[in-house]
Amino acid sequence: MDMVLGRRAVMEVLKSSGKINKLLVAKNSKLEEILKIAHEKKILVSKVEKRVLDRFGEKHQGVIAFISPKEYKKFEDLRFSEDSFFIVLDRIKDPGNLGAIIRSCEFFNLDAVIIPKRNSAKITEIVWKSSAGALEHVNVVLVDNLSKTIEKLKEKKIWIIGADINGERCFEKNLRGPVALILGEEQKGMRDILKRKCDLLIKIPRRGNIESLNVSTAAGILIYEILRQRNFE
Repeated sequence: MDMVLGRRAVMEVLKSSGKINKLLVAKNSKLEEILKIAHEKKILVSKVEKRVLDRFGEKHQGVIAFISPKEYKKFEDLRFSEDSFFIVLDRIKDPGNLGAIIRSCEFFNLDAVIIPKRNSAKITEIVWKSSAGALEHVNVVLVDNLSKTIEKLKEKKIWIIGADINGERCFEKNLRGPVALILGEEQKGMRDILKRKCDLLIKIPRRGNIESLNVSTAAGILIYEILRQRNFE
């Protein structure tokens, strides 16, 4: 069973179709809206001392939801169109970064986030928390091999774009069409085997002194630029 900590994240799960088995709520906490929805949905609520919640993590904000585990999707579940937009994450190990990227993907209504089974963060309570509940609305695809998955995407006429410090300036390239954007691990970027499979490598041009952005920040900028070029509203 998974846990969701924090008021916003719990509220998002309550409003969605996510299955909440039980809520733990700190006594004397002001959570009227959460309690109202929980009552309407006939969800079991236990009011406990704050110290009980503290055992599960310090950032609970007075409420913890115990939910049925998020189901990963399979590649075969994906749907493809001329507007397809996927994010592929190569060895993103920080669950906070994974959650933040998922939040951006939900905000911009992307089709799916694709992650590998090995050497990658998986769905945990930290991911739920850092996604601010967005995880409930995003398809997360778990695959055995990213390299083979990229080949499958190519067969579906998906344009493979990689984020790389040595790539071309993203604002100067045509990024329209069905795409999969690959983002590599926090320190080293994507592996060479994946770079070689990219149709285009792009970067965010910098004006300051630091060489790179946090991967979740870079993801948000690149996602927006790709969608901006589609003249989305």
